[in-house]
Amino acid sequence: MTESVTRTPPADVAEAQAAVEAAALRVLRSGRYDWGPEVPAFEAELAAWAGVRHAVGANSGTAALKLALLALGIGPGDEVITAPNSDIATTAAISHVGATPVLVDVEPDTLNLDPRRVEAAITPRTRALLPVHLYGHPADLPALTAIAARHHLRVIEDACLALGAAVAGRPVGHWGDITAVSHAPSKHLGAAGTAGSVLTNDPDLAERARLFSGYGQPRANSYRRDLLGAGQHFLVEGLNERLDELQAAILRAKLPFVAGWLERRRAHAAAYSAGLAGLPLQLPVERPGCRHVWRNYVVRAKDRAGVQRRLAEAGIATRRLYVPPLHLQPPYARLGYGPGAFPVAEAAAEQLFCLPLSHDLTDADRDRAIETLHRAVTAA
Repeated sequence: MTESVTRTPPADVAEAQAAVEAAALRVLRSGRYDWGPEVPAFEAELAAWAGVRHAVGANSGTAALKLALLALGIGPGDEVITAPNSDIATTAAISHVGATPVLVDVEPDTLNLDPRRVEAAITPRTRALLPVHLYGHPADLPALTAIAARHHLRVIEDACLALGAAVAGRPVGHWGDITAVSHAPSKHLGAAGTAGSVLTNDPDLAERARLFSGYGQPRANSYRRDLLGAGQHFLVEGLNERLDELQAAILRAKLPFVAGWLERRRAHAAAYSAGLAGLPLQLPVERPGCRHVWRNYVVRAKDRAGVQRRLAEAGIATRRLYVPPLHLQPPYARLGYGPGAFPVAEAAAEQLFCLPLSHDLTDADRDRAIETLHRAVTAA
């Protein structure tokens, strides 16, 4: 089997490599590594691609989540409702701004935040809902935004795994007040290191995100070269969580290829679903009216350990993603949840694993994974 099935996918496929190398060289030759032209250019291009009014670069998806919360004024004493089966970045961002994560169980099919359980978790301290578009499938945004409107809450979309996903024809990033995106190397639009973005249609939220990401000073001041003795002008106690020039240039080079890469992922996922139909596995879904962008193809097997072992023996790497759930991880013992608190998320965590999927996965490698999984399951 070729290497792509047994290792983490590379950041680039061959068609983008020349553009990526040219972009990196452009920055290196410019000598402008900070407060240069690449970041604002990337932000404008990403906003146009996503169909939103504003994008703000960040140095990771985690930073993007934190900036989104800070832009909304969420902090100590506030509660934010989210799911227990995400990456720790989601809950850590809430904690790092001083707020409290409140966890709610997920839907059995999508494993996204279950709107039917959300209202019972709302208290006078609740400020926002933070649904995660897990594995690339959008959460039930029509239901969640309706709940938020009834209770005067804000909505932050965690689209770190779901750039390009949509519900009812509206892309993620268009439903909530503000959205966080990751550009880690394995994501749909990946940098050559850590990077992220905040998306919003609200100019005030965009400006607050810029302020918090760049020390708390208006960006125009940082771009000026004629300040001399004028000093600095801080409006908020900000952070240093900006996107850098090199990563922005690389992301600009790759952005035109993303739509094609998403279609490749969707084609691989369709082939997996057709090829694995009828096996004693629970396959992932794409709900009617939703556009899944397949950051991961996650199946569930009762004999997970045995199936994974047999796949590994055949040279096919799999992984367990976001297992165990966050409420069973040591940092969140303080929240007071325990085993059995979220039965849907916990049951899925006992069975799920990811099959190889990337935009540069070959059809031959995908088909071999399907054939091997047939043998691995029937041998159980």
